[in-house]
Amino acid sequence: MGLWESIPPEYQDNLTRIWTSPKKRAAAMAVLLMVAIIGLYASFGPVATSLPSISKENAIRRDDWQTTSDYDIVLSHYNEDLNIMRESIESVRSRLPSTHSKRVIIYSKGSVDQDGLQELLDMSDEVVQIPNVGREGETYLSHIVRHYDTASTNIAGHTIFMQPHVAWWWVFLPRLEKVLDKNTGFLSFGPYITHICGNDTHGQFHPRMADIYSMFQMDFCPPEPVLGTWAGQFTVSRHRILENPFKVYANLRQKFHEPKDHWIFKEGWWNNEPSNPTLGHALERSWPMIFNCTDPLIEKQCDENVQNSHCQCTDG
Repeated sequence: MGLWESIPPEYQDNLTRIWTSPKKRAAAMAVLLMVAIIGLYASFGPVATSLPSISKENAIRRDDWQTTSDYDIVLSHYNEDLNIMRESIESVRSRLPSTHSKRVIIYSKGSVDQDGLQELLDMSDEVVQIPNVGREGETYLSHIVRHYDTASTNIAGHTIFMQPHVAWWWVFLPRLEKVLDKNTGFLSFGPYITHICGNDTHGQFHPRMADIYSMFQMDFCPPEPVLGTWAGQFTVSRHRILENPFKVYANLRQKFHEPKDHWIFKEGWWNNEPSNPTLGHALERSWPMIFNCTDPLIEKQCDENVQNSHCQCTDG
């Protein structure tokens, strides 16, 4: 039996009337075309962009995960000592206001099995596995890109970005206790420096800092001192993160995900490679510029032994 014969006679008559009418035949063809397009879209989905994404399957969370938070503590971890990281998390969390909500998010860049992931989750609220590229700076950009406009995660009121240990503890902890407040816009937990388009006062030169300045400040890098910092540990407000367009964070993050033979890994230091790129060292020093805290006077007013309101940029 053919396809036509398998259709009941009453439906054959209706189909014949539709097909012999030019207007009805055109309408039927349009409907069939629309159904085909919808089917193809459902099968293949929207075209992906070239920017790398973070798969939801690479994240595990506690059952009591909070969708909003006053403070997020974000750590970049490779294979550093877990006991030291646990103590570092607690030393930071215990110094934050007890009445405010907090989340701890660990980005794991090492080879960790399920037991290892669970051990990380025991000291945090979420663990996310990401590739080991770009040093800690790529981790921070990944966090921002992942949370920028996602209702289920959100960016915290303040995010504390840090290493798996409290570096420069004599700077970090006093500033956390004495300087951080509700009006903090940007506050480094490491020493401040100044530089002129990547040429700093300590004799190091990272020319890509000039490009980072232009990306986020929407202007040429000026031939005058601008604030920078060391150590890759700081806090920034939600307001300052969202002041920059998503695309700028995503574009900078993409540079760390280029193929190993890309030109970005052929410039700079002799040991430039995806896991430890020269660009990552430039980014470490650039966070004040990224979050619009560029006044070089902060470096003069806030040395390692001074912890007061001069050590930060405030919102409002």
